[in-house]
Amino acid sequence: MTNSTHLTCIRTYLSRHAADVDRALLESCGFESMVQADDAGGMQPHLIFGNGGVRLLVRSDMVEEARAVLEQTS
Repeated sequence: MTNSTHLTCIRTYLSRHAADVDRALLESCGFESMVQADDAGGMQPHLIFGNGGVRLLVRSDMVEEARAVLEQTS
């Protein structure tokens, strides 16, 4: 993703693993995405619960399409 790309959170999770599965799905469909979590790089996963969970981010101009992909597989 370029530095000028605006990102939007399309879903939050209680685990990094669940977010990574959906990120991989989106990327297999051609969407650029990333997972954001404040868990000390995975070393302290309990920090996720106090910081709003794990966030799945996509480019702002692709929000609706990415949500549609995730809805089809839920």
